[in-house]
Amino acid sequence: MGYTKTPLRIAVQVELNRAHGRALIEGIGNYALARTEWRLEAVEPQALTNLAAMRRFDGFIVRVMDDRTASALLRTGRPVVDTYGRDDSGSIPFIRLDDAAIAALAAQCFAEHRHRRCAYCGFPGLRFSEARGAAFAAAVAKSGGECRAYGGGAPLRETEVRRERMDAAPDAPSLRRWVESLPKPIAVFCCNDLRAYHLLCACADAGVNVPRDVAVLGADNDKVLCNFANPPLSSIETNPSEIGWKAAEMLEGMLSSPSAAPPPATLHRPRAVVERISTDSYQVKTPWLSDALVTVRRYLGRGLNATELCRSLGLSHTTVNKAFNAELGMSVQQYIIMQRLERACRMLRETSLTAAAISEECGYPSAQYFAHTFSAHFGTTPDKWRRAGGAGGSSGH
Repeated sequence: MGYTKTPLRIAVQVELNRAHGRALIEGIGNYALARTEWRLEAVEPQALTNLAAMRRFDGFIVRVMDDRTASALLRTGRPVVDTYGRDDSGSIPFIRLDDAAIAALAAQCFAEHRHRRCAYCGFPGLRFSEARGAAFAAAVAKSGGECRAYGGGAPLRETEVRRERMDAAPDAPSLRRWVESLPKPIAVFCCNDLRAYHLLCACADAGVNVPRDVAVLGADNDKVLCNFANPPLSSIETNPSEIGWKAAEMLEGMLSSPSAAPPPATLHRPRAVVERISTDSYQVKTPWLSDALVTVRRYLGRGLNATELCRSLGLSHTTVNKAFNAELGMSVQQYIIMQRLERACRMLRETSLTAAAISEECGYPSAQYFAHTFSAHFGTTPDKWRRAGGAGGSSGH
């Protein structure tokens, strides 16, 4: 005879004003679909401090942004998973984005675009913003670059995240003055897409060209913000739906084994940089060379070769080769080959696509030619390289 499990009431509190929160709650919902006993209920942040009302829940997946909320949740005696991770004390288990990994991806993106002069723009006072700024500055310095930081605007409380608005930067005049003061060209990493959107608006107000004078990169890959921005915003894909899934998984473990030690804090790594027009520039001495490198990146997957690139620039093969050798230390064709290999390595590491599919995506004439070129460069086949965990890294330039 079958039986019905006792219903479990799960309180969920996540901001829905940005795509990050909506994707996070989607991940929680997807996990709960297979748990027929789970009853999800959305609650408002202020309700979390009502101890009597919260005791009707069996568990919580919430964003803990202040001490009062943390204290009230602990007093319920129920298992809690925090998806904000403001407090590193360990009193409440959390899963949050790996800020250092996000900053490292941003620094790598700008290094690949040959930017040695960088800057960081965040929201003063917010833990995640300050953590990303410090990690980004360290990563840029490690690669030999320089990094400035935006210091304007009054420090914000963590709960200000709940009132973020796309159309109103709290410190717009200060942000514009900072943009005007920056040496150019420069590449700016912003703590999230909303801040990057504010920066793009400041650049437009100041008459600063993006991406020629200021390249801009955000984080979260909020497609509404990124595509609505002018120009379209490059961003780091953080995959928040997986955070929601993992948070629900953590809570289920706590509900199943209430006497076990709480799960350790978890850092969620970002996926990759999604490049759009806001980072379509390279910091090089020869003005047209930046356009050439952007063209290579855009059309690499279409089988672009040196002859086609020179034709698109309206310059002779000799002139283009001379500039490539002088600034990049290699010929046009060598650069294209290296870029194909780097893209292939990245896809082998970060996707589950077959070698044949990657070959096509990277613009190789055939899977056999890709395998031959890859083996000649790395001494192993693409599949073996992937199974070995990408040993040796990509080729670099």
